[in-house]
Amino acid sequence: MSTPHAGNRSAPYSGTEHKVPPTETPPAESSTTEGISVPERPELHNAWGFAPLVLILGVVAIFLAGVIAMIVALSS
Repeated sequence: MSTPHAGNRSAPYSGTEHKVPPTETPPAESSTTEGISVPERPELHNAWGFAPLVLILGVVAIFLAGVIAMIVALSS
């Protein structure tokens, strides 16, 4: 037995008998903020303060000191 679409296996429904007629596109959402009763908070312009940056730099300095100490210990 042979099949009618034996050579075209990637698109089995390529004929005109299975096409869907085009219809009108449905309307999109009117707004993403529609119905919200509380307004959004304003954006933070300076989210990082001085203290978190000092803390991060301190952790990095301790890590680098440990790595340098390990290198010195291994080279001796």
